[in-house]
Amino acid sequence: MDFIPGLPDDVARQCLIRVSYEKFSTIAAVCRVWKSEVEDPDFFRLRKTAGYTRPVFAMAQARVVPNRSSGGMKCPTLAYRVTLLDLETGNWSELPPVPGFSDGLPMFCQLVGVESELVVVGGWDPDTWEISSSVFIYNFLSATWRRGADMPGARRSFFGCATSGLERVVYVAGGHDGEKNALKSALVYDVAKDEWAPLPDMARGRDECKGVFHRGKFHVIGGYCTEMQGRFGRSAEAFDFANWEWDKAEEDFLEDSTCPRTCVDGGDMGMYMCHSGEVVALQDSRWQTVDKLPAEIRHTAYMTTWEGKLLVIGCRSFGEAHVAYMLDLKSRRWRKLVAPEEFCGHVQSGCCLEI
Repeated sequence: MDFIPGLPDDVARQCLIRVSYEKFSTIAAVCRVWKSEVEDPDFFRLRKTAGYTRPVFAMAQARVVPNRSSGGMKCPTLAYRVTLLDLETGNWSELPPVPGFSDGLPMFCQLVGVESELVVVGGWDPDTWEISSSVFIYNFLSATWRRGADMPGARRSFFGCATSGLERVVYVAGGHDGEKNALKSALVYDVAKDEWAPLPDMARGRDECKGVFHRGKFHVIGGYCTEMQGRFGRSAEAFDFANWEWDKAEEDFLEDSTCPRTCVDGGDMGMYMCHSGEVVALQDSRWQTVDKLPAEIRHTAYMTTWEGKLLVIGCRSFGEAHVAYMLDLKSRRWRKLVAPEEFCGHVQSGCCLEI
């Protein structure tokens, strides 16, 4: 059966790769041939090579409902859901609920993007507040969720998590167990095989650390040991895949003892983070000021980068609506992104996917 009657297969395939990602599930429902084509990993690679992919930011964002009795003020809830921001169109949307969590995502879960799939790892059960080892994967080609293999070992939360973007694997390190003991163990999850494997232990336990894949290594930044309980350290460790071992810890990686949650990979431009009302970049082993944050953002909830641009979401004061700004790192110009009121809630974690 031809892809499209009357057209050569290569021409028909060029038509399919131009379709917006929101329509992938519709394409797959047309016929078995189109379904097989869209779900083939080569379809995504061809679409990317041809330049038809586009950035989509996925976030674990608090649900916000209008409070009609208080003059239209927005009332945030403790229920989180996966929201999407399509940077090209400016559209905000929401994914269907994770199976078994119709009332909200696991609290403090981590989101990572692996090709055309979104992986939701761990968190706390929103009903019982128990630590969850669950893994869920959303496939944008079929518009469906599936359950992955649970994280093995001690139940952990507030861990570092990252993906390389080149392989379909997710790295996890640190966090704490059910007794609030900081963990130094690390794991790798193969999304395609649905299998977990251990990595060598880090040199020390790191609770509330940040995982960043940068220049070919998995960096685990900051955090604190069991005895420090909330007093963040400045050090970082990086896993060297060539030698299958952790590099020696860099004790003064961060300038100050601060929460590292805004640390992000900037590719060849180094790493970025928000600190003391500014965006700073790690260049030549020194953190240097890039620009001041917009006045509307005094508390940063989430930050990520994409092709020379930096997305920052935060608020002026705790409890206020969150706003989103994009910084062009070349021109150093900020642009405010318009968001409907139901998408102005707090963001716990997120990632950028190229779909």
